[in-house]
Amino acid sequence: MIKLIWAQTKTGVIGKNNQLAWSIDQELQHFRKATWNKDIIMGRKRFASLNFQPLKNRFNYILTSDPEKYQVYQNRYDNLIFINDVKPIIAKYANNPDNELFVIGGKIIYEIFLDSADQIIRSIIKKDYQGDIYISELDLNKFQKISEEDFDEFYIERWVRK
Repeated sequence: MIKLIWAQTKTGVIGKNNQLAWSIDQELQHFRKATWNKDIIMGRKRFASLNFQPLKNRFNYILTSDPEKYQVYQNRYDNLIFINDVKPIIAKYANNPDNELFVIGGKIIYEIFLDSADQIIRSIIKKDYQGDIYISELDLNKFQKISEEDFDEFYIERWVRK
């Protein structure tokens, strides 16, 4: 099962200078709880924004055009692998409820996996923040909203493929 998870403002901001444009502990806790002990995939820029360290207690796939360039990091951590082809990943996880993969960004990685996604979990930040990275406009006609959960500074929408 492929799940896209991200936080955005109402205007679609997802980042600023390759970081989140906000710091909301409760939203980070939601992300941590959702992805804990799960497999995740991110792009090279997202990995760089984490100081080239994989997220703990998750298996980290990093999508890059040059996996060999990052071999030193792969040798350093046992929960990390660099890949340059998403087809085997999609085949392993798509429509498979026994295997969960969370797509955690960045923007291009979300776009790559959108057509294969089984679910979308997005946090909408209530306050407007300035940023330089925007999520692409999504065609949610292929998805159905199944829940919305409200918090002080954000709300979470959960969507499943129809």
